[in-house]
Amino acid sequence: MWVASLLTSGAASFGRVLIVGLLPNAVTVVFVWLLLRAHSFAGSSDWSPLIPADLRTDIVQVLLALLVITLLTVLVQPFQVRMIRLLEGYWEGWWLTAQLAPVLVEYQTRKREALAARINRLEDELGRLESCPRAETLQEQRRRQRENSRMMSAQKRAMVKLERYPRKNWPGQAQIPLLPTALGNALRTGETSAGERYGLNTLSSWPRLYPLLSDKLATVQASARDSLDAAANFCINFFMVFVIAVVALADEPKAYWIPALALVLSCMSYVGAVAAAVTFTTYIRVAYDLHRFDLLKAMHHKLPVTASAEYDQFAQLSKFFRLESVDGPVDRLARRTFGNRRYEHPSE
Repeated sequence: MWVASLLTSGAASFGRVLIVGLLPNAVTVVFVWLLLRAHSFAGSSDWSPLIPADLRTDIVQVLLALLVITLLTVLVQPFQVRMIRLLEGYWEGWWLTAQLAPVLVEYQTRKREALAARINRLEDELGRLESCPRAETLQEQRRRQRENSRMMSAQKRAMVKLERYPRKNWPGQAQIPLLPTALGNALRTGETSAGERYGLNTLSSWPRLYPLLSDKLATVQASARDSLDAAANFCINFFMVFVIAVVALADEPKAYWIPALALVLSCMSYVGAVAAAVTFTTYIRVAYDLHRFDLLKAMHHKLPVTASAEYDQFAQLSKFFRLESVDGPVDRLARRTFGNRRYEHPSE
């Protein structure tokens, strides 16, 4: 039994390493290896050396490439969160991007406002279309139906895009600032709404809620996270291929399609990362919907009876998680936060 569990766990871990680490890093390593064999950095590329001449030499080079890919994956793995945050738009430590960030934030703000205005405009047009007198001829009725279907589809697409942006503010909270990238705003939407609907701070409560998830929900949530990480890594690696190709093939106009293709694949990977982020944040909301009371049970707090009591209790718990009630030392923090609230311990 334990051997099967070990093998299953190992297969799942290797699958994540393969999809998230090995394959994206192989794109850059293999491309650089091909450029070196073609002598692209020394002048005009000669692609004839790519044809195998000595099988033993090629095997050694392949093994060396696999070693480099594995080593690169191991070295980059600790920076996975930092790379995601880079694509999200957390650029405070970079001078150039820090100067560019306000411009992109303004662009994202106007884009959100344009989507909201488009939804309202389509809603008004649909209302006017419904209030108009019915067409007398069958042709006019079909035209009205096609126009109504077209506007409803356009409104639905705009609403889906608008849902990728965080709400302007929640009751009792300060204004939620936008990030300069679409990926950052898609993730921030979940980070500021999943637990906040019930009074919980998502960022501080999620690490405590995650171990309590059911196996099925944890599996699909981890799959969504793997998809997000893999798409982000492919985006970064394809962009690195683009930069390397521009440097290596600058004097070969016939090969300009290579960096162009790498840039297109990088953009496609980024779009895929945004889509994966939307799925990932959806599962985070589902986790709070289904397991928020498990968090109270795990902390031996009594379950609330009403929605209002639930919100107040979770807000107090979030205050404890974020240490906002600390005016001095952190000792006896629970006593100062919860007072004489009685715990509810499970019976033996």
